[in-house]
Amino acid sequence: MIDVRFICQVSILLAIILISACKSGGSKTAPVDTQGNLFTLLSPKETGIQFANNIRQNVDEHIFNFNYIFNGGGVAIADFNKDGLEDLYFTGNQVADRLYLNKGDLKFEDISTSSGITKSGGWRSGVAIVDINQDGYPDIYICRGGYAFDSIRNRNLLFVNQKNLSFTEEAEKYGIADVGFSVTANFFDYDNDNDLDLYVVNRPDHWGISIMQIVDKKKSKYDDQSKYVTDQFYRNNGDGTFTNITKSVGILPNYGFGLSSSVGDFNHDGWDDIYIANDFLENDYLFINDRKGGFKESAKDYFKHIPFYSMGSDMADINNDMQDDLFVVEMRPEDYKRSKTSMPQMNIPMFDSLEHQGFLRQYMHNALYYNYGNGKYAEISQLAGVDKTDWSWSPMIEDFDMDGYKDIFVTNGYRMDVYDQDGNAKIKEMAGKNGAGMMLKSPDEFYQFLPSVKAVNYIYRNNGDLTFSKKMKEWGIQEASFSNGSATADLDNDGDLDIVINNIDEEAFLYRNNSNQRSNYLQVELTGPQGNLDAIGARIQVYTPEGKQSITQRLQRGYLSSSHRIIQFGLGSATKVDSCIIIWPDTRVSKITNVKIRSKIKLNHSGAEPSSLSKGNPSAWLMDVSSEILKVPFKHKENLFNDYRKQILLPHRMSRMGPFISVGDFNGDHKNDFFIGGARGQSGQVYLQQGEGLFEPKSQSTFQRDARFEDMQSLIEDFNSDGYQDLYIVSGDTEAPEGEMYQDRLYLNDGAANFTKSIQAIPKIVSSGEYALSLDFDNDGDMDIFRGGRTVPDKYPYAPQSYLLENNGKGLFKDVTDEKANVLKKCGMITSGEWVDLIGDKSKELVLCGDWLGIKIYSWDGQKFIEVDVSHLGLDRQEGWWNKLIATDIDQDGDIDLVCGNLGENYKFHTSAEKPFQVFCNDFDQNGTYDIILTKYNGNDIVPIRGKQCSQEQIPSIKSKFPTFKSFANANLNDLYGESLKSSLNYKVNNFSSGVFWNEGGKFKWSAFPVEAQFSSIRAIVCDDINGDGKIDVIFGGNNYDTEVETTSADASIGGVILQQEDRGFIYIKPNDSGLSIDAAITDITKLNSNLGSIYLIATNNDYLKVYRKIRTGKQNLN
Repeated sequence: MIDVRFICQVSILLAIILISACKSGGSKTAPVDTQGNLFTLLSPKETGIQFANNIRQNVDEHIFNFNYIFNGGGVAIADFNKDGLEDLYFTGNQVADRLYLNKGDLKFEDISTSSGITKSGGWRSGVAIVDINQDGYPDIYICRGGYAFDSIRNRNLLFVNQKNLSFTEEAEKYGIADVGFSVTANFFDYDNDNDLDLYVVNRPDHWGISIMQIVDKKKSKYDDQSKYVTDQFYRNNGDGTFTNITKSVGILPNYGFGLSSSVGDFNHDGWDDIYIANDFLENDYLFINDRKGGFKESAKDYFKHIPFYSMGSDMADINNDMQDDLFVVEMRPEDYKRSKTSMPQMNIPMFDSLEHQGFLRQYMHNALYYNYGNGKYAEISQLAGVDKTDWSWSPMIEDFDMDGYKDIFVTNGYRMDVYDQDGNAKIKEMAGKNGAGMMLKSPDEFYQFLPSVKAVNYIYRNNGDLTFSKKMKEWGIQEASFSNGSATADLDNDGDLDIVINNIDEEAFLYRNNSNQRSNYLQVELTGPQGNLDAIGARIQVYTPEGKQSITQRLQRGYLSSSHRIIQFGLGSATKVDSCIIIWPDTRVSKITNVKIRSKIKLNHSGAEPSSLSKGNPSAWLMDVSSEILKVPFKHKENLFNDYRKQILLPHRMSRMGPFISVGDFNGDHKNDFFIGGARGQSGQVYLQQGEGLFEPKSQSTFQRDARFEDMQSLIEDFNSDGYQDLYIVSGDTEAPEGEMYQDRLYLNDGAANFTKSIQAIPKIVSSGEYALSLDFDNDGDMDIFRGGRTVPDKYPYAPQSYLLENNGKGLFKDVTDEKANVLKKCGMITSGEWVDLIGDKSKELVLCGDWLGIKIYSWDGQKFIEVDVSHLGLDRQEGWWNKLIATDIDQDGDIDLVCGNLGENYKFHTSAEKPFQVFCNDFDQNGTYDIILTKYNGNDIVPIRGKQCSQEQIPSIKSKFPTFKSFANANLNDLYGESLKSSLNYKVNNFSSGVFWNEGGKFKWSAFPVEAQFSSIRAIVCDDINGDGKIDVIFGGNNYDTEVETTSADASIGGVILQQEDRGFIYIKPNDSGLSIDAAITDITKLNSNLGSIYLIATNNDYLKVYRKIRTGKQNLN
């Protein structure tokens, strides 16, 4: 039984149907839609498909005791009678399943009763197509599991094809009549023995399960009752029977509300793994095949975060790099007002508790996982534009417009919105008055408070650059519905993919694809070895003069559904196929050349040959040599601190910005040494280079005495003119109010790398800093210091004080900011800069960047610094969250360009020059704290990004002024905050991309880095010729794991290399080729010349220092 508390834990899934690009060659041509739409919805009268998954709540089955009552049913597509036409199967929950025979021309006949598939009851959900007896005819596996346990009605069904359009139920005979609360299933060959094994996704038998209940259940002993509520695994014995090997195969412990599964080779070892998308609190599972007959749950090793309410999933190659990517859908609305009224509130204590218990971070939006190719995946849904598709169920990745890139389709809608915040408040109020038991005895009185969410299904066109564009209107997908399972196939044999959708309380949709006359295609039909005749797991690669594509043969995809077995490639404008290669699951290979387009080719495993495919590049350019180079490793160790205690709406922690590295010769042996800073409570460390190129730490007692400071950037210069390089360290973080904890420090070197703190050398500094720069601004022969302020604790985003410190030549500094650099005093939240002749006037300028800043330039006029107007340089309207700036002649044309790292494009926040991202800050409620309002545009209105709950925690008066979530959602910024906005601090940002400002004769032209370099924030950059071709390339790193809990952490980068090409272009190099892969928050990268050649020191926040060495140069085959 479930009481009112758990209404807020009901999750109903809308799985996005991602369809993999394959098209079947046909003899018929469907008429093109008269309106020019890609799709036409055919009526039930036209098709003969009358199936509707009608669901009625009653006193025994309703949303409060059966949270999954409106999760819907699936679709299966297969040619059941082998006549060359794909037939349709629909699962019903309370209504009977239906089987429709394809009669041609998209006309279907209902043969459900005569086929024998309607004799069994129960709550049917997922349907999986499998040739269970390998007779060449598809059979049907049905998952059942209603709201209550019933050992008969919950048993899964297997309808075995009798080859005469009739079926016999034989699940028990084969040993796969699973008795759990089954949702979906997947057949695949996990042990590479050329037969298909079975994974069954089951759910717990009750709702409202807490974190600790999940933890405790997974720790408990597996017993006979566990099989009803945990996922199960069945091994194919090869003799027509299966054995349940759940206890020994490695998928235990599991205890999740799984809604879909996706099978693929996630780690590229030739063995299939399986991903389980779990609803509610439990993490998604990634079971990696150990190649010894078992699995190991390894999601943390492959992903940095996952969706909170994971629903449907699909795998396909979205960018034609011959590696499959993964898409998992959730339920975040795109519509602004729905997002403010119906999204579950992110529970910070629960979020922290989940992390403490070892759970992966979970966020409430879809996840699109880009495959790096080395066992790491970047979640890029926010960059791709597919992160919000409302209450999503079935994702399909297919090339619908046949242009050679796979598009995305997602079903959508929910019969009863249990997350409507105002409706839930009314339910709780009524339940409180009448008792929660009333909800269970007479639930109909509560339904009125929960709105229905009929929604238009989403369809996206692949732009070919890892981004997608919505095409519902243009492509003819405009009907609002409660859609669930979906599948795709070429139903009319015209060479394009049609879509079939199972709807609640409405006839099923059949969308005819009209693209057959617009583009070319190739269809591939495979016949695998006996035991796997459908060639599940085979990989098909197609090469044309225009490019390459790949598809992996899978039947169970999306949500509760099975799609076509005929593999279909859209070819766009390609007029020929140079070759088609099939890599069979047993690694044998078939290849054909000069393939005819607009045709279907048939290939049989019997003609395959042993593999002779290249294993890839023999070596990469860079190699991790950390353990060899560092005699003692260094690990940065952050302490715990709550940055949000006063500024609840702070976008991310400001107390975790380090560490940073500086390089110099500390002991006069003409070898480069380095210093790396420590966190608060941790001293920084000096490393001295030894003769063999190794580095050994040298302890410094003075650093240990100053461990209470948090080290930020540091400078190595001979500040006191004694011939030895000294060390200046910036103090930062936000753990104390402005004052003595942010006093910078100067340590003088005795020439033997022994450092002594110079107590009186540095004037009083009170602001939290991050960046410092040594510069001889007054040309007197000694090094002065510009020290940038980073943040004001508890007053973000107000600018802290920055300082200009003048050296007297003996290492004693004077603060001359007021008299010589007043323009710099409050110049912004500074992160990086350079002292360089940028303008080409033979004198150097101070070039700075930071948060909420553009590129700022200051020149010295002999008396003071003045700010340069950058508008005539082409640097205006470039405000961003800039993290790093490198001034260098990267194109080697004789002038200085600016290479800049920014927030990146894969983030919750987006911006443009026309509709900038903004912040307002003021003490709106006059309670002594500074309130942050981050905003975006909703149409032409400026609206808050954060929701009602967290906004009223920051400003309590909002609760009474806007008592309902609807009233908050309908308010614009002026309604919410009134006249105080006019006196507020206001900053705007119009560029979040990382890239280069190219110097073109004193004017700068902006060019963004490749899209792969926009996956996350870039905080560290080194410019160097990586491949020895004479061009300057870029090594970059970044990430920010410390975002507030409603903002997805910036975690998609593993560092990277982009190679400069002709005409100032760059190409991204995947980690297997570059050799660089660091799964951490990179804060600094520094090149150091050692006895072993060039090495790169890479600092990471709260993690180990990494060292990479350049091991080769020259071109590689990057195809």
